[in-house]
Amino acid sequence: MNSNIRLATIDDLDAINNIYNYEVLNGIATFDVQERTYEEAEAWFNEHDEQDHPIFVYELDDEVIGYCSLSTYRKLDAYAQTSEISLYIANDFKSQGYGRLLANYVLEYAKENTQNHNIIAVITSENLISINLFFSLDFKDGGTIEECGKKFGKLLGITNLYRILN
Repeated sequence: MNSNIRLATIDDLDAINNIYNYEVLNGIATFDVQERTYEEAEAWFNEHDEQDHPIFVYELDDEVIGYCSLSTYRKLDAYAQTSEISLYIANDFKSQGYGRLLANYVLEYAKENTQNHNIIAVITSENLISINLFFSLDFKDGGTIEECGKKFGKLLGITNLYRILN
């Protein structure tokens, strides 16, 4: 158990949104090209629940430096046991092991506390650090869709990874 990791609360939303919006404006971890407003972030937050679709934050010295969520994969009932994992770490704290700790924690939580059977990661194909992280967490290759998004004037692909929990 990592005491730096806890369930997110609405009070964390500004920090979560700042981390996300940094990637919107500067990175390729998301294909969003418009900053997410607080109201949009609040709607996203309210779509999550502790049972099957939690959001966890990594807190260091009273500062949220990252978050990891399990979200509904598709809104059809047949997908109820499948969730999409999203992981974001503040720019100043990347490549220091916090993402691995947070993702591992969320996967263990999912295995023990949720109805999830399959966890899917949809990662920008050029984001090799994230792809390699998820491969190291026992995710399998679910295929790549090339040149399906455009950001910063460049066509980018997505790589789908998955992990069966049981």
